[in-house]
Parts: sequence; structure tokens; C-alpha cells
Amino acid sequence: MTRVSPRVAGLALLAGVLILAAALTQLDLRLASSQAVTLAAKEADGDVPLDDPVARVWDSAEPVEIPLSAQNVATPQGGGSIRAVTVRALNDGDRIFFRLEWADATQDVSAFAPQDFRDAAAIQFPASGVATLPSFCMGQADGGVNIWQWKADWQADIDRGFVNVPEAYPNAVSDDYPFKDEELFYPGRAAGNLLSQTERKTPVENLVAAGFGTLTTAEEQPVAGKGIWQNGKWYVLFAREMKAGGDYTPFKPGQTTNVAFAVWDGASGERDGLKSVSQFADLKVEGVARAEGKSGAVVWVFVMAGVVIVFMGLAYARLRAGQREQ
Repeated sequence: MTRVSPRVAGLALLAGVLILAAALTQLDLRLASSQAVTLAAKEADGDVPLDDPVARVWDSAEPVEIPLSAQNVATPQGGGSIRAVTVRALNDGDRIFFRLEWADATQDVSAFAPQDFRDAAAIQFPASGVATLPSFCMGQADGGVNIWQWKADWQADIDRGFVNVPEAYPNAVSDDYPFKDEELFYPGRAAGNLLSQTERKTPVENLVAAGFGTLTTAEEQPVAGKGIWQNGKWYVLFAREMKAGGDYTPFKPGQTTNVAFAVWDGASGERDGLKSVSQFADLKVEGVARAEGKSGAVVWVFVMAGVVIVFMGLAYARLRAGQREQ
């Protein structure tokens, strides 16, 4: 029986590991992941409407209860009024969808007045290209995150119209302001600040972060959403194209990555770091990966090269063994 030398076997194993690492890098798959809770984004049985978080298609998605706790890592510490959120996920091959559901006795849809705080929810993913699992609290310098935050007041602006001073304070009396229609006196709107906009297209803000104090509005806002409050519960839908560039997390059928969640209860005075948060959970995007041209070809080149190297190593080992036997 021909024996393979330990050196050749080791080289073959090393080659296989390098090829696997290259393939994982090309596919943006991460070996480092949490092992507690797994959320599966299965292929949808039908169309997933963007304006109906309680559509029947969601009945086919497996619900996963994600435990939440107060944020106690950085100032301001606290929150934790929402103890769990139920999450479902779907994909249609082109877009990925998430639906969050949690109990909330009050519908808090205003952050206009100083004493008002809105309800909100967010989903967080490791940013594109991140090889190690970031901190679940806003990531860190060597591990950025991509965050989608739905805001109840933005949803109200879309559903009911923008709330301005007369709506927030209907009994207030003020003199006429002669420049109220001049853009010069609304620099936030003129600069494109999302917080200053009066006509919104989405209630979800796309953000990036790499540690506390670095949260930044992303240059592109590709995330759609819809939130409704009924029977003492919020149902909030998030949706985005699976492909993405920059620091925005891409998704592919067959991929495993990570996801974390946060919820704010306005009635409890929660805002900013005062919130209910989860640890990272595993996210599995189900379905069959589609051909992706050059990127897919590169992966197959690496794989085939690895196979060739392994077989050449084994053949060389057999040849040397046969020469020694002669």
C-alpha cells in the first residue's frame, strides 16, 4: 500500500485551506459567527408587498424570538423596556425582507417636541468585507457595521404628512414670519439633511458605524420599509436589494452572515443609547445562488486550482513511494 509523506499531505491540506479561504472571501461568507440563535431568510412563496407588514406571505416565514436587554456597554446606559422581538425573514432572489414584531402599549410617533420620543427599531449587520464578528454595540474600528433604522415619526410623516410647529403646538400664537418660504432660512433642508426633510420616501435610515461616536448617515438610502401599529403591537417591514456596494452588507442565496436587533420605546423615554438590544444571531439566506459572471468564475478558478494542486501532490507522493520500493 502506497504511503503519502507527511510533508506532501501537509502541503495538500494547506492548499485546500487557502483555496477555501479565497472562495469564502469572494462570496463574502464569514467563518466567525454567533452560535446561539439562527434566523433563516427562506425563499418567499409569493410576492412580498412593501406596504403591508402583515401580508399573508409572512405566515410562511418561520418566526424567531430574539431576546433583548438594556444597553449597558456605553453612556447613556439603560433602556430595556422591550424584552423580546419576534423576527421573520424572506427573500425573492433579488431582495431580502425582514419583519419585526413586538408588543407596545402606546404608539409614539413624534420626536418634534423636546418632551416627545419616538418608537423605533433597527437591524445591524457586519459591514461588507468584515472578516471577524464586530461588537454588537455599533461595531469597532476594525469591524464596521451597516445599520437600518426605522423611525415611527418618519413613518407618520409619510402616512399623515409632515408635522410642523402649528401641528405640534395648535394653541400657540406667533407673529407672521416673512421668510417662511425661503430656502435660505432652512439650511438643513437645503443641505439634504435627512432629519430636516419634509417629504420622505422611506421611514428607514441607512447608516454605517465603526464604534461608539461614529454613527453616520450613509451616502445612499436604498432601504425601504413600512411600520403599522395595531392591537398593541408594532409590525415593521424592512426591504433592500440583496446586492450592494460600499460598506453596505451584500446578501446571496446560500450565504451565512450575522444580524442583531434594537428597539426603542418612546413612552419610556428611550432614545440614542437608551434602548433594548440583542446579541448577534446567525442569518442564513436560503435559496440557490445565481450565476454572477466574473465573480463566480473567479471562485471556480480557485476551487479547480485547489483540486489540481491536491491531486498533483498525491500523484507525486505515489511516484516517490514507487521509486523507493524499486
